[in-house]
Amino acid sequence: MKFFTRYVPNFYTLVVTFKNLPVTSTKSVPNCELLYNEAELIGANLLQPKIDKHKTYYLEDAQLQAYASKELKKYIKIEGCEPQFLVVEVKQCEPIEGTHLSLCQVSDGVNTWQVVCGASNVKTGLLTCLATVGAFMPNGLQISKGSLKGHDSFGMLCSAKELQVFAAKWDKPGIIEVSQKKYMGKPIWEVFANEI
Repeated sequence: MKFFTRYVPNFYTLVVTFKNLPVTSTKSVPNCELLYNEAELIGANLLQPKIDKHKTYYLEDAQLQAYASKELKKYIKIEGCEPQFLVVEVKQCEPIEGTHLSLCQVSDGVNTWQVVCGASNVKTGLLTCLATVGAFMPNGLQISKGSLKGHDSFGMLCSAKELQVFAAKWDKPGIIEVSQKKYMGKPIWEVFANEI
């Protein structure tokens, strides 16, 4: 399952989103506001979460996901957290005629995806970050399958800025460039944790 967690320190709230749908109703339970679209639980606001309030959390933070899973188990079954942002290698990169876009084939070593990318630094052999279909970006928007210039795109290759990672090492134009192949197929957060 892919879901979004974000700690909002100004409100001492852990925001959890399961689906990017409009909220049509809410239900208050102890320390939590459940968010519904019709009868489907699509998210929750966990109030006063018992987490380190001074820590900087990235997307897909294991501590936040575990806390949300535990606190919401009475309301929704969460069986594991599927990675949303993977280190992939660009296996093939061809320009799309008449555009600044490239049609890319990217792989995590097991799966291959076709992605349309507009970054100027995308090239064959580059290790970078793929936001997979269903991934939640920092603003809460969910990545979906798209089509650009007649080509299907199954995800998005990301810059550090798009992931709200502002460390100087990653503050460069274009998509993320990962230097070590040992990270291929792993969540991008492992790279940031070890190389910031």
